[in-house]
Amino acid sequence: MPDTELAAALRRLRQVAEAMNEQVADGPVSKSRTVADVRARIDGLFDLAEPTSPDELVERVVERLAADTVQVTHPRYFGLFNPAVPPITVVADALVAMFNPQLAAWEHSPAAQEMERLVLGALGRLVGLELDGGMAHFTSGGAEANGTATLAALVAAFPALPATGLRALPAQPTLYLSGQGHDTFLKIAVACGLGRKAVRRVPVDDDFRMDVAALRDQLRRDRARGEQPFLVVGTAGTTSTGVIDPLESIAEVASEERLWMHADAAWGGGALLSERLRPALAGIDAADSITWDAHKWLSVPMAAGMFFSRRPAAVRAAFDVHATYVPPSPEGADDPYTVSWQWSRRFIGLKVFMALAEVGLQGYGERVEHQADMGDRLRRRLRESGWLLCNRTPLPLVCFSHPQIESGHTTAPEVVARVIASGQAWASTIRLPTGAEVIRACVCNYRTSPEDIDATVRAFDSALPMTDG
Repeated sequence: MPDTELAAALRRLRQVAEAMNEQVADGPVSKSRTVADVRARIDGLFDLAEPTSPDELVERVVERLAADTVQVTHPRYFGLFNPAVPPITVVADALVAMFNPQLAAWEHSPAAQEMERLVLGALGRLVGLELDGGMAHFTSGGAEANGTATLAALVAAFPALPATGLRALPAQPTLYLSGQGHDTFLKIAVACGLGRKAVRRVPVDDDFRMDVAALRDQLRRDRARGEQPFLVVGTAGTTSTGVIDPLESIAEVASEERLWMHADAAWGGGALLSERLRPALAGIDAADSITWDAHKWLSVPMAAGMFFSRRPAAVRAAFDVHATYVPPSPEGADDPYTVSWQWSRRFIGLKVFMALAEVGLQGYGERVEHQADMGDRLRRRLRESGWLLCNRTPLPLVCFSHPQIESGHTTAPEVVARVIASGQAWASTIRLPTGAEVIRACVCNYRTSPEDIDATVRAFDSALPMTDG
């Protein structure tokens, strides 16, 4: 690519970046589309057999992404933990692409490795972990971090596993999470060779939190059958209802039963940055390992998961491998490829490092608290407008219904479909453990304002069918 064309493309990209936030906020959150329509537009705009100038290519790509994407950075997107991102994180990802460091080995990218260590150390202290006695690394997301925890817990319970495999185990390993815990553990159980039947879904209480008495009963029944429990997962911010399992009580059970405790705080971990919300995650400092996704409540571009563990020896044993073609690390540094699932790895942590360095821990805490405030406002405005709240959590995830839905006059999916079609907001539906299908809205954007909340409630009010009288 000639330097003049690169410069033109970068100028065009800068223009897009400068205008994007305003353009997204002024437009619809999403539009109706079909697979055939989108496919035809892409096929008609791009001919990969012919060259396209960089400037024109940027323009075309931006045009299609703006037209045929759910705008998750919109301040009235109340969806699946997909956040708006600070401009500095866009710069960070561009720098990563430009330098393209390889983070498999410390020796190959010492500056990148130490920047990641610095930010992981700062965030690790919020969960009571010091890197000198523990371990942390960036992952592709919560699924990888949860998988890392599961494999490390297996190795801790069955030290012969890395050498002999599952067939040599003396009993069927079993793991435990609430009925609201994340479904990644079903995939992980298959990937680890345990099978989905090894996953025990523990019933929840009236607030949709893990029922610890039911956990104890399940453990007792499984041990009586000759099975060997090895892992219990406490979720800090469930995806459907945003509730936080009783982490302290789960930690007590894990200690008594000699189980590895994992805290899945992929979204809810952000509450640790708020002095007001931090007590809701009491007990997370007792977990053997923790998942925390920066690309959720820390508002950085995907993907940026984090894994923390107080038991580095088990993690090393699970992933121990050494390749003679990789430069050895100096004393005091782990080569990431020897302690994680990934081998070749992108510099994931730079966007987290730069975002945190720009505003500091206090600034991040203020962003988190603002979103929590907007969640409280959403609850209040919904109640004032006659809606029914269906979950209880200090986190900004609101599940709600309406008397018209309860009476069968309309359904939650119908109401949500009308709101999405209007372009005014985006939300989803979920099914509660009670069986009721309700509306789910999560404040994911640090730019969401009181006016956005009020406009969203009006959009939902308008989506209800007209009633007589």
